[in-house]
Amino acid sequence: MNATSWQHWRAHWTRLLAIAALAALASALAACGGGGGADEAAHPIQGSRETKSIASRITGTEYPLRIYLPPASAGPRNQLPVIYVLDGEGWFDTLVGNVEAAQRGVIIVGVETAGQRNRDFVPANTCTPHGGGYVAYFDFVRQELIPFVEGSIGGDPAQRALFGHSHGGSLVLYALFSEPPGGHSFKAYLASDASIGCMPAVARDWEHDYAAAYRDLPVRLHLSYASAGNAGPNAQYATVIEQSGYAGLSFKRQLYNGTHGGIVPQVLNDVVGFAFDD
Repeated sequence: MNATSWQHWRAHWTRLLAIAALAALASALAACGGGGGADEAAHPIQGSRETKSIASRITGTEYPLRIYLPPASAGPRNQLPVIYVLDGEGWFDTLVGNVEAAQRGVIIVGVETAGQRNRDFVPANTCTPHGGGYVAYFDFVRQELIPFVEGSIGGDPAQRALFGHSHGGSLVLYALFSEPPGGHSFKAYLASDASIGCMPAVARDWEHDYAAAYRDLPVRLHLSYASAGNAGPNAQYATVIEQSGYAGLSFKRQLYNGTHGGIVPQVLNDVVGFAFDD
């Protein structure tokens, strides 16, 4: 083989190897969901999504909302459970994917923070500045958000759940202990790796004051925490709740192996069934 022929042969095989490499890369991306187009075509969303917003008179803030509605086959909207998700810009899409995969007839309301999570979710605390708006924010949730959702979107008032993570998890625990037996706004309270270690005395008083006044807590509570997150304070809080021996409480405490934010997809995969499967 002369020099010219060798160069032609080498160029030909170089092109073939490049084509094979590109084909392998495309196959690998398709297998792991890269690009999304083929996967979305194979598994189209069954429900629908829409966006709304609500201006709160109580907090003085307008909050964007992300709404997921299951397909019509799930039944009348006013008979469907609703899960309200704090930090909606962060966790809405994950929960929609879980619900779609499980084919659950659940309405999802992702409440975006409008940049006010440090103010809205917690009291003054050692972790973030500008806390203190948590009481007003929960008043917004129960007095403005819930009526808006049930009046314009749907949902069964007896099947509401509230999910929050980190500061949002602390808000969920405040909400749990802020209303008397029979007056709870939610059927299920889902707190994930709550930041209660940032405000230990205030968080302790939520439960202590409730326990001093009531023996019944007729709701469902899922309290999760991360091995590489806020496990210590949350495990201690869970023990206090267990020792209070509330009548009517369906309580699950669960440790997840992972980081503070890394556990949330698995938590979301678990809590919907806990909230609504009696």
